[in-house]
Amino acid sequence: MNKLTQTFIILLLIVTFIKVQAATQQNQSQTGQESGLFKFTTWNTEWLSCSIYGPIDENLQINNIVSIIKTINSDIVALQEVGTSDIYTTIDTLVMKLGSNEWAGNIISTYKDNCSQNQGIVYKKSKIQLINATYISNGGSSYDWSGGRYPVLYNINLLDGSNTIPVSFINIHAKAMSDATSYMRRKNASIALKALLDGSAYNSKKIVLLGDFNDYINGTQCSTCVPAESPYKNFADDIENYKCLSSGLYDTSYSSPVIDNIVISNELFEYYTTNSTKREDLAAQGILNYYNTTSDHVPVSASFKISTGPYVCENSTYTESFSAGLGEFIPYSVNGSQAWNWRPVYGACVSGYESTINYANEDWLISPAFDLSDKISATLAFSHALNFSLTEIDKLNNHTLWISNNYTAGLPANATWSQITIPNMPVGNNWIYVNSGNIEIPNQMLQKNVRFAFKYLSTSTIAGTWEIKDLTFKTQCVSTDIKPEKEMCKFKVYANDKLIKIENNQYESITVYDMLGGILFTSPSVQNIEIPIYQSGIYMLRVGNKVNKVLVK
Repeated sequence: MNKLTQTFIILLLIVTFIKVQAATQQNQSQTGQESGLFKFTTWNTEWLSCSIYGPIDENLQINNIVSIIKTINSDIVALQEVGTSDIYTTIDTLVMKLGSNEWAGNIISTYKDNCSQNQGIVYKKSKIQLINATYISNGGSSYDWSGGRYPVLYNINLLDGSNTIPVSFINIHAKAMSDATSYMRRKNASIALKALLDGSAYNSKKIVLLGDFNDYINGTQCSTCVPAESPYKNFADDIENYKCLSSGLYDTSYSSPVIDNIVISNELFEYYTTNSTKREDLAAQGILNYYNTTSDHVPVSASFKISTGPYVCENSTYTESFSAGLGEFIPYSVNGSQAWNWRPVYGACVSGYESTINYANEDWLISPAFDLSDKISATLAFSHALNFSLTEIDKLNNHTLWISNNYTAGLPANATWSQITIPNMPVGNNWIYVNSGNIEIPNQMLQKNVRFAFKYLSTSTIAGTWEIKDLTFKTQCVSTDIKPEKEMCKFKVYANDKLIKIENNQYESITVYDMLGGILFTSPSVQNIEIPIYQSGIYMLRVGNKVNKVLVK
């Protein structure tokens, strides 16, 4: 064999190895993308494409934004402060740089100018289908929405294999500034928007409300406003219908809660991946001089599992370190002016002692809701420190743990709570953290809507300081995910708001006919689905070998 032949064979082997490796990596990547997983992000990109304001180097800024979007790997990103014009269409450029084979985008502009502040989206075409986009101009006045910067509604379908899940995706950019007038404009806009979303046009839809709220979910940046309540308190208080996913996030750069927020309606509660909402700090840290070259905001993301595949119970571990805020926990002050709060390093903190005086307090820190109905066990543990609590009676009576399965909102006394013993309490006279020990959730509480809460009491005589961090909540599934035959055969068909909805416990063929026998929709294997119907009337549905009639009004 001569040297030329040897060289050719070696090159051939190298090329073959590279192709096999690439194919293997591609297969591994495709296998790793679990069906039904979606990630949504909001990001104010600070005067993107405007050469007058924001980062100076526009080309560097948009390249950095492309790098961030690829790094965080979201399926849809809601953008604020995006300029556009006939000369330079920013969203088109962004999509081109992301890769137009995989990505698409949309922007609605009040007027075309590269220094206008518009809302836009970019999204993966394999995961998201854009149906239409429009301003929501009937959810608050032009004045309250910063002179006409109305929310933008994107009606989208989430794509899960051959199935589609309709979602109303609402991108807002509220009035900025911390003065009282700007605060009232935000508050009025929030009141009007919620009234619209609570109404018949939206109250059965899956809603994701996200964007630059220009204020906090808990409290406000308005230092002169009394009471110092969030302009979005109406959403935060209505925990039966809305979940403010970002309410516990903290912006370390501004030493304040975040103003970029994500809120979902109750139609999405069960699909939200608990504790997944986060600031994309690691992605931002990968950009040199991020705040000067890219944006003065960091993206905020949340993840969901909205699969129409067969139900499978999964073990889960929920963690909340309280290292960047109170997370999804809700502070509620029943009595006294003090309340649960967050402090860097120390986590969730509460004390009735202030300015050398002990005050009487009753303060609750309430967890998000957990569905434990398919679990056989659940265990809670956390680290806590306790100081200025010198007696055993004070330690045990004034620093307690409770659990409920019927708390929805407001005053804790409106729900039924059962106390759970904390196995390990701190000494009470120092700042040394101790582990609580594993706390088993009682079997009778393995139900839906389970919440646990830390209850703090103080008096004018004694007021300890309680600090909690590094919380872990683990759940264990039943031994099998096989449902009883009776339950497997159940399915439900109904119409609501021009949608035919099918809820099934197994995969079956589905066909929708009009009264003339025309096929409007068919699929060989579907479990749960929502099918848009644009005309009122009677329709026939075949689910497996069963036929149903449904009236669409």
